[in-house]
Amino acid sequence: MSRTSLAARQRQEQLAERLALGQRIRVAAAAREFGVVPMTIRRDLAALAESGRALRYHGGAVGSRRVHFEFEFAERQRLNREAKRRIGAAAAARVSAGQTVLLDTGSTAYEVARSLVGSRVRCTVITSSLVQAAALWGHACVQVMLTGGRVRGNSPDLVGPAAVGMLETITADIAFLGSDGIDPDRGCFAMDIEASAVVRSMAASTRKVIVVADSSKLGQAGGAHVLDIADMSELISDRRADPAAVETLRRQGAVVTLV
Repeated sequence: MSRTSLAARQRQEQLAERLALGQRIRVAAAAREFGVVPMTIRRDLAALAESGRALRYHGGAVGSRRVHFEFEFAERQRLNREAKRRIGAAAAARVSAGQTVLLDTGSTAYEVARSLVGSRVRCTVITSSLVQAAALWGHACVQVMLTGGRVRGNSPDLVGPAAVGMLETITADIAFLGSDGIDPDRGCFAMDIEASAVVRSMAASTRKVIVVADSSKLGQAGGAHVLDIADMSELISDRRADPAAVETLRRQGAVVTLV
């Protein structure tokens, strides 16, 4: 391998690492940094795009995983968006000044974060989601803490023993937990086993567990059981929820609020 091709390979690996970390690569800036002409960086990005590690745009590129996640999350936000916003507002209204809040991952929990910022209630929020932390960060009313742990490969959420261990050391006033599925007889489920361990730790570390889930989640189940019906202090969902499922939950003593 020639020195020129070796340098190109090393440069492309450095660019690929940055893209994998979620950074944007801008052609002009990268050319100055590496001491090459812009056309060289364009060829590097073209090679990374061909291998599936980059998506190009005019003047630069982003990592393909980042774009895939942003698209997926945007799609989840779009589904039942107005219902999720109402759920988020109803959840945030249950937080009093000075309280410590645990906040789960997911698009409905994201609306809780947005509503907390909008309400300007002074509180501390502990979350395992980098997305929720970003939504809350920079607002004087909210002190943001992350659980710690390992970032999942397919989602910017923190999991693992460090996350669980941190949660075991605290007692929060209220936890807002999402759900990938709520079976009216068996309780809440998650698709991911690692994430479910963090959610169970959140539930065990708070005085009040409020599940926030839009109506599409009722009657569904997932791969990992998270909560029994008796573990929920309240379920906040929307008015399109299946009446039979809601009635079953209420017969078991669950408090169900439809907004």
